[in-house]
Amino acid sequence: MHIKVRARARARCGGKRLRHDFDDSDGYYPAASLINVNGTLYGTTEGGGDYGPYGTAFSITTSGSLTTLHSFGSGADGSSPWAPLVDLRGTLYGTTAGGGAHGKGTIFSMNLTGTDEKVLHSFGHGSDGATPLAGLIDVKGTLYGTTAAGGKYGDGTVFALTP
Repeated sequence: MHIKVRARARARCGGKRLRHDFDDSDGYYPAASLINVNGTLYGTTEGGGDYGPYGTAFSITTSGSLTTLHSFGSGADGSSPWAPLVDLRGTLYGTTAGGGAHGKGTIFSMNLTGTDEKVLHSFGHGSDGATPLAGLIDVKGTLYGTTAAGGKYGDGTVFALTP
């Protein structure tokens, strides 16, 4: 049996065009999926930013204009946001895998321009869990998520937060 490969098949797959190359200053390792809010895309990077290896939240237009909304530090505001953001009535919410008051991650919020960033919860104090890696979901105004560690048995938790 002979299989014929056609060169035209490549062209039919559609073209992708590079929109932005990340570097240390605007973040690196953008592992989480993007979200679309009114035609602007929002995302996170696990590392990079103004304070080194702690990550960023960013917005990018479909033409490739990137704005760093927030650079996370290793302190109270958290570090390493692995998960995608969620938009709830014009406010972005997300989690960081590290940092915060207890060093085990945070839930944070910010407006669409990145100002007014607030830590809503710091993980790792008691049985509330630690290291949230997955994204949040919105169920009628309450945000739900999971932690990869912590809790009563050390194996993670499911949590809810009503902002």
